[in-house]
Amino acid sequence: MKPTRIRKFMPALLFPVFIVQFQPAIGANTAAEQDQLRIHTGLPRRATDSLFSYTVDWRIDDGETYRSTGLSFLNSSKLDHDKPEAYVAKKLWTAMKDGMIQLDPNWRGVTVAQAKEQPELVITNKAGYSLTNVTIRDYSNQALKYDLSDKSFSAEGVQVAIDLVYTADVEYLDDFTAKKAHSASQGEIAIAIDGQTPIRIKTDGKTSKELEQETAGKLNFAQLAQTPLYPGMVSTDTRNNKPFDGSEIQLLNLPAKSISIDISDPALGVLTKFKFKDDNRSLQVAEPRFMLSALAVATGLALFYFWRNSQRKPSN
Repeated sequence: MKPTRIRKFMPALLFPVFIVQFQPAIGANTAAEQDQLRIHTGLPRRATDSLFSYTVDWRIDDGETYRSTGLSFLNSSKLDHDKPEAYVAKKLWTAMKDGMIQLDPNWRGVTVAQAKEQPELVITNKAGYSLTNVTIRDYSNQALKYDLSDKSFSAEGVQVAIDLVYTADVEYLDDFTAKKAHSASQGEIAIAIDGQTPIRIKTDGKTSKELEQETAGKLNFAQLAQTPLYPGMVSTDTRNNKPFDGSEIQLLNLPAKSISIDISDPALGVLTKFKFKDDNRSLQVAEPRFMLSALAVATGLALFYFWRNSQRKPSN
């Protein structure tokens, strides 16, 4: 094709970008509320501002994958409320609501809801969208429980992973702390399946990998894996997104309806991951800021084309 003909069809190549990005797929067949994850919140034990964040990935049927993150800080000394557990849930709900602001409304394929005055959040897909991954990062040492609203993880094909991490990875600051901790301090890890008697692991001075090995050995249907359940987020502007540290506990076929995780060691945090069924895993995730930048570039190219074309027209 000659260059002049390429320029002639340039607007036709540019403007469909806006149509594709802003509208969900026509004839979408994923039903609303097909995918659900319920988070039962607890109370933070740490009397300092401690990070809690969660990232939800979803995709449009036969289309792009998107994500949003809600980030908050919890402090046990700042919970002077009649229902502190419900207040924690409200803070986390508000955090995701704020995270969604960066996305165009037609890209928002999930809802995060809190039942009135209840200590729980429910993450649900909208019609024409489906959940792919949910990552919860807790450094506040609160007891957390997860379920699929009375559905079995194995029956729904939802895989689970637990990655024990160091609190220092998000709290350590160069030149302000003498030494970065690379082991637990003192406390306990308790994990319960379907409300049964939890397995308990003493953390005293052990490394995160040692604790994962011990936990996987005591937890039914668990295995210690050297590759992550799914690739983690990559970001250069925040310490919230921790790189994979080489091992995690995976429950790939968990025949249970709930899992509870409670860590009382202030030197430890936990990343809990949920991988939902997804037929389009190869698609690249579109970050809110990246998508806005892409649209800005497309707009600039279109404007430049019309300006340049007008400059070439002979004057009468």
